[in-house]
Amino acid sequence: MAFKNRYFIICFFVSLSAFSQNTLNSGLLPKIVLSADISDKTKSINTIESRFVIDEEYENISYNLVDMSSILSIKTGLNQSFNFGYLLRLKNSETIHRTFQHYNIIQQQLTYKLAHRFAFEQFYQEGFSPEFRTRYRIGFQKALNGEKLDVNEFYVKIANEYLYDFTDLEIRLTPYIGYQMTKKNKLEVGLDYRLSNFINDCGENDLWFRATWYISIN
Repeated sequence: MAFKNRYFIICFFVSLSAFSQNTLNSGLLPKIVLSADISDKTKSINTIESRFVIDEEYENISYNLVDMSSILSIKTGLNQSFNFGYLLRLKNSETIHRTFQHYNIIQQQLTYKLAHRFAFEQFYQEGFSPEFRTRYRIGFQKALNGEKLDVNEFYVKIANEYLYDFTDLEIRLTPYIGYQMTKKNKLEVGLDYRLSNFINDCGENDLWFRATWYISIN
């Protein structure tokens, strides 16, 4: 447990160091996640997410893009699953298609949960060659009251992710506070910090305020 805490603290300060040396882009990322069980081992997950960019020079917020995705999640073990998904991105006059595959491992401990996600993504856009990207994410979640999360209780969720497109690296750090409204509804709010062009350039910072509403219809 102490090692996991030190790991996230080190990542946080590394990100802060990079943040202090580069310019910052910021905005809002509202998202809705709708899930439904298909069978005991399969689940459908559908999401819609918008991006709004804050323009500090003109002091306004402008719409940037929308992502719509559908995922088939297949449980292959007690704590393991595979996801196969498709994402459609609409950005101004651009249309970007993304397919992806995830391998998920959940380590449920007595008072917290540790999640690993290994991902491979493919990008397709008219007029451009296909692009590919790998991702690894480690996430930590813990109820703020008691050993397990119950209805009407808050929880903390922290994730650290690394994205590599075979030319450069992006690092993400996402601390959230969540609230379990009902057994089938929960809300998470927090920050999504991204450091891109980590290898080949001086780095570019993005700091998003994220709000996600999870809804289960089963």
